[in-house]
Order: sequence, then C-alpha cells, then structure tokens
Amino acid sequence: MAVPGPVCLGRGVVINAGDPIPAPWISASVVAVDLPAIREPAQVVGLLHKAWAQREPVVVELSVDPATFRNPESIVGEPWRLGVETEPWLDRLHHLVWANNYDARGGTIIWWWGRKASRLGAVETPSADFDIRLTDGTEVWVDGGPRRPWERSLVGGAGVVSAENIERGVLDTDPEPVLPSAQLAQDQMEAVGHLSGPARVIAPAGSGKTRVLTERLRHLLVERGWDRGSVLAVAYNKEAQLELEHRCRSFGPRVRTLNSLGLWILTQHRGTPPVVLTERDCRSIVESLIPGTTRRRANTDVIAPYLDALSQVRLGLEDPASVEESRDDVDGLANMFEGFRKALERKGAVDFDEQIYGAVEVLLSDGEFRRRVQPQFRHMLVDEFQDLTPAHVMLVRLLSSPRLDVFAVGDDDQVIYGHAGADPQFLISYDKYFPAAANHPLTVNYRCPTPVVGAAINLLGYNQRRVPKEISATITAEASPQSFVVRSHNPESGPATAAEVVKGWTQGAVAGS
Repeated sequence: MAVPGPVCLGRGVVINAGDPIPAPWISASVVAVDLPAIREPAQVVGLLHKAWAQREPVVVELSVDPATFRNPESIVGEPWRLGVETEPWLDRLHHLVWANNYDARGGTIIWWWGRKASRLGAVETPSADFDIRLTDGTEVWVDGGPRRPWERSLVGGAGVVSAENIERGVLDTDPEPVLPSAQLAQDQMEAVGHLSGPARVIAPAGSGKTRVLTERLRHLLVERGWDRGSVLAVAYNKEAQLELEHRCRSFGPRVRTLNSLGLWILTQHRGTPPVVLTERDCRSIVESLIPGTTRRRANTDVIAPYLDALSQVRLGLEDPASVEESRDDVDGLANMFEGFRKALERKGAVDFDEQIYGAVEVLLSDGEFRRRVQPQFRHMLVDEFQDLTPAHVMLVRLLSSPRLDVFAVGDDDQVIYGHAGADPQFLISYDKYFPAAANHPLTVNYRCPTPVVGAAINLLGYNQRRVPKEISATITAEASPQSFVVRSHNPESGPATAAEVVKGWTQGAVAGS
C-alpha cells in the first residue's frame, strides 16, 4: 500500500490521541476530535472540510470512539423552528474524518478505500506507486477527495478511481481531464469546465445561463463519463425543466423541478405517492380551521391570505406566530398551522408547499433514509438559485451533504419570489452554505445593446445587497438612438400605465425577452 500517496491527492491520517504522528505527516496540522467537538462540531467540521476541499493533509487525533458519530444523525422538529442553517453536523464529521485519510490507529496504516475496492475484485498492493491493481492489470489510486479528473502524469502514471465509484460498487477509472467541447466564450468555458467541488455562477440577464447549464451537464456526463445516477439538474419550474431536457435530449440527464424532487423524496420515504391536493382542497381545509367569524366577509377572499401565510411558514421558515402578528388578515394562524398539517397527514396528502416542507422534515428526522438517498445527489446543478427560499436551500443542502457539491446558477439582482421567502443572501454568501465554493461570473450580455446594459448597470448599482458585477454588451449588439429611451409617467397610475405600455409593445410586434 502506498503511503502517503501522491502529494496532489492531499491524503491525511487518523491516529488515536497520544499516539505518535507518522513521519509523512509530521508537519501537517493536527485537528482534535474529542467530546467537546462532538457536542459542538461546527468548528471542527469547518476546519476538516476546508482541508478536504483544498487537499491539505491533516492529522485527525481521535479521543472518542468513532462509533459515536458513525450512524447518521436524526433531527426531529418543525423545520421552521430549526432554521435554514440546521444540518446533521455529525454526518459531515464522519465523512471528513475518513474520506481522504489513512487509518493509523493501532500501528498498522490502512487505506480503507483500497480495502473496500478489494471486496469488489481489486488487489491491494504494497507498492509505493499505486493503491490497487484491477483485474485487467491496471494500476490505480482510489481518490477520496472531491471528485475531479486527474492527469496521470500527476499521479505517477497510474489511473484514478473515484471513491464515489467504490460506493456504487464499480471499479471504473475516470478519464484524464479534457476541455469542454462546446464553442463557448471564455467566461462560459471556465464555468462549464469547473474542476471540482461547489461553484457559484453569477449569470446576469442575457449572459448564456441555460447554455452554461446544458454544457456543464454534457461535460460531466459525456466528456468526464460520470455516472448519470449521481448527477441531478434542478429546474425552478416545469417549463424550465422541459427546456433543459430538450436541449440535453442527446444524452438524457436527470432533470427535476424542486417540487417534483420533494414529491419523489416523500414517495420514497412513504413507499407510495402522496395524494396531491388542489388549491380548492386546501381552501376547504383552511376554511374548516379558521375562526368562524372570519369565514365569510362580503366581497372578500378571506382564505387567500391564509394560503399565502402558510407559504411564508413552510417555504420561508417563518414562525407562524410572527407571521400572524405581522399581518391583519390571518387571525388564528399560529393555532391552525399544526391542524392544517395534521389534516394533510390524515388524508395521506400534500399540497404544493408541503412537497418541499415535508421532504425537508423527512430528510432531517430520518438519518438512515437520508444517507440511503444521498448517493443519487453527489453532484447537483441548480438553476435560478436566487429564487430559492430557505426551505429550498435546506432541501438542496440535505441532499448534497456531506460533500455539498452544488453548481448554482443565478443572479442576485433578479429575485422575483421575495414574497415567498427567496433571499439573495443565499447566493451572495454562497460559500457559507456550500464551503470552498469557486466563483465563475458570466460577464457578457448577448441580448441587449450597450445603452440598455449601461442603464441596467446604473439602476442595479443602487441595490444595497448584491454581488459586485462587471457586465458588458457583446460588441455585435445593435446600438441605435432608439435602443434605450426613458419615458416618464404619473406614479399614481404606475401599474396601469406599465400594462398599457407593454400592451403597446406586444401589439407593435416587439419581441419579449
């Protein structure tokens, strides 16, 4: 067995507290995993995740039985009480302790990925040049770091099998790196060819967002040959899903909407698909639960505010009592929220928002189930990330954990679902939720002429919470005196005037964008 392996693989070592540090790691940082770390794991997990992501060898000094954090953690409670930053920390700790580290406890150094590969038919070797030999004689390393293609020249000429493949029960080696084959602009090429780990792609209007998503999927599945079952693209709605599937029809990636993903999770957990209620069904439930004096008001839809408030709680993860207090049209919401969910449970049913909220609750509370489905979400690509609510972000993080390899595409200047809890902060502070994320901004607007782009930059510059951007129009964009015209209107008739202006454009055969 090779110790410590090629430097570029960044392997560390696990020892018992008090044991001498093996010579290859004598200069490495030491991270103690003890009872205080088990009780409050966030800091240690942060240190280990950074080392794992950046392939910096560490010495993990164990002073607790690793069985303490071996089993998947279960967290019971209403997601709105727990909050968006809640996660099963011990799951990530377990992964980071063992994923890319040798086990030197007891004096014998073991590379567990090599041992697991031997159970699939490979032969562990004492050679210093590779970990295992495949049945066809191929010499390979088994890489436990963030998945990426490797140049064989960097690893002594041997091949590389990703630990993800060992998890799947196969010994397929990854091909060497290749550039994306599509004809792309430089900024798009850098995003599509992103090497490994999570990434944030800030994609302003007209910058080729969908092209980047399409080609990233092609690059992972076709050019890198990664398993289709571990890569998922998430579209915000059905229309976006169908468009992405159409563009990728030649290689057929997995694409789901957020809600179909939530519904799939609930179906897998229950063993049968939940009944999906219509808005009319939900209105009937709400009407049966709200105070009698509220149920009938002349010329007033008294139910709609409750449906909206239920979304605030379940997608925005807001306290029902706080939502009720902040509004004057949802009396009794705090008391009826639990009753509404129990009514859904009795019917074996979900509504639109419960598909997300219920899935988050299940993934938190059933650790064994969560660990069982996570291999299908090792690499997630998420479109329109700026419009994800706290519940959506929790869903993505729970599924992509412990690696948190999420390729997010969005524009913090284009949040349109703020009323439902969408917050640009998730994109602005992306690496807080997906540690060690790379940043790949798209900087060219291919849709609009220079005057329009300049005006948009000026207007958006007034946003106080945003990712700073450099945006330019493509040199081929048409620019004429009529490219950008400012017309003022009476602010008191703003919506009506805006509707009339748009109507005039459409009747004049002006194309939308």
